[in-house]
Formats: sequence, structure tokens, C-alpha cells
Amino acid sequence: MAALRWLAPSAVAASAGALAAGLVDGAGTPGAIGALATAGFLAVLAVPALLAAGAIARGVIAAWRPGELAAALVDADGAAPRLAGWLAVIGLGALGLAGAMFQGVWALALNTAFKPLTISFAVPALAVATALAIVAVSRPAARLFGHLAHRLDARWRRGGRGTLLRPRRLLAGSGAAAIAVGAALWRWEVATQIGPIDVPLLVPAAGLAVTAAVHAAWPHLGRARAAVGLACAAATAAAIAIALACAFARPSLTLEIWGRPITGLAVEALFDLDAIHARIPLDEFRPRERAGAAHPDILLITIDTVRADHTPPYGGQAAMPALQALAARGAVFDRALAPSNVTRRSVPSIVTGLAADRVRGRVVGWALRIDPRHVVLAERMRAGGYDTAGFMCCEGFWGTTFHTGLERGLAHLEIEPHGPALAHQARAWLDARERRGGPPLFLWMHILEPHNWTTTAAEARSDAERHGAYDRTLTASDQMVGEVLDAFARRTVDRMPIVIVTADHGEALGEHGHPYHSTDLYDAQIRVPLVIAGPGIAPRRIAETVSLTDMVPTVLELAGFAPPDDRSLDGGSFADLATGRRADSPDGGIAFAAMIKDRSNPGGLTAISRGRWKLIDDNDNLELYDIRSDPGEHANAIGHNPQIAGELRALLAAHAARAEQSPFP
Repeated sequence: MAALRWLAPSAVAASAGALAAGLVDGAGTPGAIGALATAGFLAVLAVPALLAAGAIARGVIAAWRPGELAAALVDADGAAPRLAGWLAVIGLGALGLAGAMFQGVWALALNTAFKPLTISFAVPALAVATALAIVAVSRPAARLFGHLAHRLDARWRRGGRGTLLRPRRLLAGSGAAAIAVGAALWRWEVATQIGPIDVPLLVPAAGLAVTAAVHAAWPHLGRARAAVGLACAAATAAAIAIALACAFARPSLTLEIWGRPITGLAVEALFDLDAIHARIPLDEFRPRERAGAAHPDILLITIDTVRADHTPPYGGQAAMPALQALAARGAVFDRALAPSNVTRRSVPSIVTGLAADRVRGRVVGWALRIDPRHVVLAERMRAGGYDTAGFMCCEGFWGTTFHTGLERGLAHLEIEPHGPALAHQARAWLDARERRGGPPLFLWMHILEPHNWTTTAAEARSDAERHGAYDRTLTASDQMVGEVLDAFARRTVDRMPIVIVTADHGEALGEHGHPYHSTDLYDAQIRVPLVIAGPGIAPRRIAETVSLTDMVPTVLELAGFAPPDDRSLDGGSFADLATGRRADSPDGGIAFAAMIKDRSNPGGLTAISRGRWKLIDDNDNLELYDIRSDPGEHANAIGHNPQIAGELRALLAAHAARAEQSPFP
């Protein structure tokens, strides 16, 4: 009983802190039920954590015996110069340890060629040595600082004023100084080096603040302790009950709460999100049939990091005979733009049909775990009766490690990082399927090789050598495409699959001062190849601007379905352009692109392309380019074409307003 009585204030404080953190995180969640459920989900994990933290903190404080410590550090007149000395040592020691570790890790990395194992052994040794050195000088340093504080305080008190060195004043000043120094270092040193990182500090800060406040107030509550404790316990239990009920009775609300910055982690730890999503019947994703339409096999091949102008259909020098043969018998889109300049933002947009800044999710590893309420292309195709398969390069994007959701709907999935092996696996599976037959096929293959082109360019000494190294990875990717397409070589023309080859984004090769992708929205990073060939696709070049966000409705229409006409998609089908049912409009078509803030990516860039004109907005400056006369985007024409700039800026503003809206019904 004594132990329970001792734990009581920590339990009450933990309950209050967890509820406070949950309500802060749940701000903006629709309805009171949503806010309470958010608090309940978070409380399941936060209450034990805060209870343990509170109990440990109280135990540590009790072990330090602050009364005895005060007696040793505080003089009879209430001044505490020795406490001031030790606080100075602690602050300077922390800064010294942080500085030594920062510089030491950099020195180790540079002198060991960034070998992680060597660094991992050396860093603890460096930390121990630095800490021992600080401990060795701490006592004499504390005496020195205490002596200086005493002399300064003595001068202050000569005029009859009270001491400046009262313990509470020193502790409060030290805390304020620590916060100020930490904020300054973050603002002017850390953030300038690594860029902004989204850290949801308000939620844990609210929880910790309320927990500390309840602990501090507990001795003064007297007879009200029981009432306060019961109220906190009842409120926490009610919130948890509401959360658990929502997990089963209102899965859509649970999935929405998953999107909250902190509580989503609790939901993910407590429940299998894929299982919640799997409760939704496939019939809800079933696309509408188009009367009399055929259902051909569809192959979607996305190649990582391919800029259009290095491929043969667009005048590039890379040897890509398979792509060149497809282009000769199919539709080549001269101006196809990726939704973003990085895979984790572009691929989700391609397979959901939503603009990159409308896809909801959380960055995990190098990928984006999409909100489980999103419906991906393979799910729609499978619901429409297609056999679905995926052959993917990367565990981090399509495997079970991070559960990104990009693999949903793929009944058969194989993951292999080595491109040639992946192509062999796909070919073997297709050969077996050709022998046994089956329903129409939707196959998605993602090839990684061009993304890693720099591994073969380490010795490149000129731009020409770098370009050559990059082009060789395009050639290697094309060989994989050719091997997969050879599985259909024995088919008659009318039974051939519709093949779509494109890329998730491009690659800068020094343009505009950037050596790689994910740095800007110029065409080098977002203009990609797009070739479609197969039954009903006439050989032609299409000048109209299209976006890969249009891929979902396009594939559905090519597969014989009617694209959804609700707000679940942002893109519109360009299947009629590929089949020639609609005339090409060189000055038509609109494509948006966004560089989105996440991890250490500063984001903040958006672009819109319409016909020959392209506008880039970085929130401070506008750049307008005539892509036909200035394909390298060197001459900003914003001052010479105010009407065009105004029209495109209005379209960007409308898109930004839509991006703020929920993509879910």
C-alpha cells in the first residue's frame, strides 16, 4: 500500500499529461469524439511512459536529498555562490561535450572514409574520454566560478541590496539560459546546416508540462487529491474506451487519427493498419465498365531517375533499343511531367491519382507511408477483375519493413534490388503465366538502376564522363525492359499488352548548379519519358502537356473502365490522346509539380506547366520560362509576359487552395 500511495501522484500526473498531449495533438480532428479518441489512443502509450518518467524523476530527486544539498551549497545569508559555480560547470560542460562530439565525429568520418563500423567503435571512446576530462576539471572549475559569482554578488550587495544568488533565482535563470542557448544554436548553427526538420514538439511539451505541474501541485492539494485523482483516472479511461470503440466501429476515423503527428505512432503500434484497410470490400474500389470495351493486359514499367532528354525518343544518346522500338510503334508524349522530383513523393502521386501535395502520409525511411484511406491503382485493377503482379526493386518502398501501402492490390509481389535478377524473375513468372493463361493482367515493374548511376561515376573527371556513366545505367535498364517484353514475343499483334514506360522523376546533371535530383523543379528533374504502345495505340508524337498524376485514370480507361469522376482523383485521363480519339493540343494540357517539405528537404517549391509556358514559385520569387525557345530554362521571362504569368499564378493559387482540402470523402 505504501508503494501505491507513493506512486499515486505520478499516476495522476501521467493521466493528466497524456490527456493534455492527446487533446493538443487532436486539435482539428472533426468532432469531440475525434478529439477524445485521439487523446485515448495516445494515452494507452503515454500514460505508462509518463508514469515511469515521473516515478524515476521523483526517485532521482529524492536520492539527491535536495535539503542536504541546499545546506551544503547555500550560505547562511541565503546566497548560493557554490550552486552558481556548479550550474556554470554543468552548462559549459554540456556545451563542451556536445562540441567535442560534433567535431570528433566529423574528424573520424573524414579520416576513416565514412566507415560506420570504425566510427561506431571510436565515438564511445571519444565520449568517455571527453566526459572524464570534464569531470576531472569540474570541481576546481566550480570553485573558480563560485568565487567569481561571490565577488560579483558582493559588489551588488554593497548598496544594501539583497543577494542575486538565491537558489530559486539561479535555477530559473539557468533554465532560461539553457533554453535560449539551445534555441540559438538550433536557429543559427544546426538548422542552417541540415535544413528544417519537422519535429512536433508542442505535443510532448504539453504532456510533460502538465505532468510536471500536477507533481508540483500535489503536495498542496490536501483533501482534493482524491477528487483530482478520480477525475483524471475517469477521464483517461473514458478516452481510451472511446478510442478502442472507434478502432472497430469507426475505422475511417481511426485511419484519420493515424495522420496526427504523434498519436498516429500510437495507433500504428496498437493496430495493424493494413488489416483495418483490408476490412474495406474490394467492391468499393471496383471501376465502372465501359460498354463493349476490351480488357487488354497492361504493363506499367517505371524506371527510377530518368530524364527524358537522355533517352532515344527524345534525342538522347543512351542506347535503349527496347524503348526505341516501343516508341516507333506507339505514342510518345513530348512533354510528360512528374508530380515531384523525388521518388517518395512522385510514386504515391502516380498510383493514387492525387497531386503530390494532396497525398497524405508519413515519411518512413526513404519512402512515404501513404494514408491507409488512399486507394492505389493496383487495388482498382484487382477489383475490376485483373490479375495483378508487382516486380519491384526496393524493400523500403514495397516490402513489409515500412508498410508504405504502395504494394496494396498486388496479388503477386516479388522484390529484388538487383535489376537483372528482377527482370529474370519477372520473365520466368510471365512465361509460366503465358502457359497457364488467366484473367487480364496488370503488371507493375519498378527498376532502380539509374538512381544509383553515381556508383559507376566515381572516377568521372568531366561532364561528358558523368553523362556517359548515367547513360550506361539507362542502357542497363532498357535491357531489363526488353527481357520482360520478350515474354510476349509469340503473341499476335491484337493480343499484345498495352505497355507504358515512364519514370518517377528526372535527374540534374549539373544544370542550375545541382548535380542530382530532389533540389529544384526545372525540367531536368521533372520532365520524364512517357511511351505507350499496344493494341489501339497508333504511332504518333503528342506535344500536349500531361502529368503522371493522370496515370490512374489513363490506365483505367485503357483497361476498359470509366475513370472515377469524384474528388478521389486529381488527374484526368489522357488515354484519348494515346489512342488518337482526341486531337493533340500543343498549347494545352496542365501539369503541377511540387517539392514538398519533409525530413531535411526544405520544400517550398511549386511549378505549373501549360503548353509552352512554365512558372516556378519558391514563395519569394517567380520564374517564367518559354520551354520551346528556352528548353534549358535560363532566361526568366516574367517581366515580359505579365498576362501569362498572372494566369499561371492564378492556377497555382487555385491548386494550393485545393491542396489544403482533404482528399478523402
